Amino acid sequence: MKEFNLSEKSKNYYEENDIYEIFSIAEDKPNKIYECLLSNIKNRIVLDLGCGTGKFMQKFYMETVKYYGLDLSKEQLKIAKQKVNNENVQFICCSAENIPLPDNSVDVIISTWVLGTILEIDKRNKVFNEMKRVLKKDGSIYLVENDIGGEFEEIRNRYPNIKKTKDYNDWIENKGFICYKKIETYFEFKDKEEAKNVFTNIWGEEIGNKVKSQIIRHNVVVYKY
Repeated sequence: MKEFNLSEKSKNYYEENDIYEIFSIAEDKPNKIYECLLSNIKNRIVLDLGCGTGKFMQKFYMETVKYYGLDLSKEQLKIAKQKVNNENVQFICCSAENIPLPDNSVDVIISTWVLGTILEIDKRNKVFNEMKRVLKKDGSIYLVENDIGGEFEEIRNRYPNIKKTKDYNDWIENKGFICYKKIETYFEFKDKEEAKNVFTNIWGEEIGNKVKSQIIRHNVVVYKY
């Protein structure tokens, strides 16, 4: 039986790249996350941890000195490589538990909806420690995560029951992250049927049937370490 989610072991992420790519393109349609992070990555060495199909890489890499795109999925990186072909971009296919970069080697790490897909806490802690290892002493980590509430959380049954989102966001804050910015953005699909199809493929028919529009409001929080 198919497991419906976007966890690190999900088939949606590794085998159904066409669905994930549509989802990724639709997410944050007005580019508010890009606008929020842009000034922080300019002229810096950046590690995009869990870069996926290159959504943010495609926007950011031209502003950086060096851009590393790390992801565990070869298929996701294959799509990213089709979007970005530049000598300043290096693709790394591996687990974030063992990042093949030297200590204190990157200025900024950006990670968008990644750590929460790691359900094993020990493994998640190991990834976080690896992030800190490769980060320069005066560097920063930015995590883009789901905020509590909003239509996206309601559709996925994470509101009004906020436990899953709150527990994960509490874990982030307990690691020393602070809220950098809260953003109200939205997904925009081609039409309602595309939106419904994507949500059904990722989260199942019950969730897909709750999609009523091609636009889905999304509350996002950006954490900084």
